[in-house]
Amino acid sequence: MSGLNLEYFLYLIYRFFKELVSFGRDPDTYAWIGYHFGHWWWFSLLISLPFLVACLFFIMGIHRIRRIEHERVYGVPELLSQIKEDLAIKPPKRNETWEKILLLMSSDNPNDWQSAVIEADKMLETVVRTFNVPGQNIGEKLKQIERGDFNTLDEAWSAHKTRNRIAHEPNFHLSQREARVALANYEKVFREFDFI
Repeated sequence: MSGLNLEYFLYLIYRFFKELVSFGRDPDTYAWIGYHFGHWWWFSLLISLPFLVACLFFIMGIHRIRRIEHERVYGVPELLSQIKEDLAIKPPKRNETWEKILLLMSSDNPNDWQSAVIEADKMLETVVRTFNVPGQNIGEKLKQIERGDFNTLDEAWSAHKTRNRIAHEPNFHLSQREARVALANYEKVFREFDFI
């Protein structure tokens, strides 16, 4: 009869388990393990190290993923509280230079008004410098700035022209009205860029 000999197959399974059970009872088994372990422990160590490193790598990766998930879940309330703080009404910024300019402007002396405009123009130079545009002076730099980046560019030009008249026209007489208009223009610029 051809085909699978079921009796022989069951005998092989029986013999496998019998050998497995007797393997642990035989005193020669421990000697065999000790002998072969002495030769193969280096090999087993070399095989185990990459797996150990891989396990550490995966554990660190899982920790990183959990941290990112935690930030996503719990970071939203922190972000919302930050937005609330930013939108909260804050006391106005104090700028000592601007306060000094306003003090000069409140004087009845025309020289103080001129000083106020010149000081305000120095503040304008600080604003313009933040744009990192080429130019030797404020006028050249203002020409390089895009209107979309500087909403109060016309006011800056108007105020700067007043300062240029003070600096370059020896017979120019600055009226208090002109000084106030120039300072109002400077103020619009400074408020746009949160300088005051």
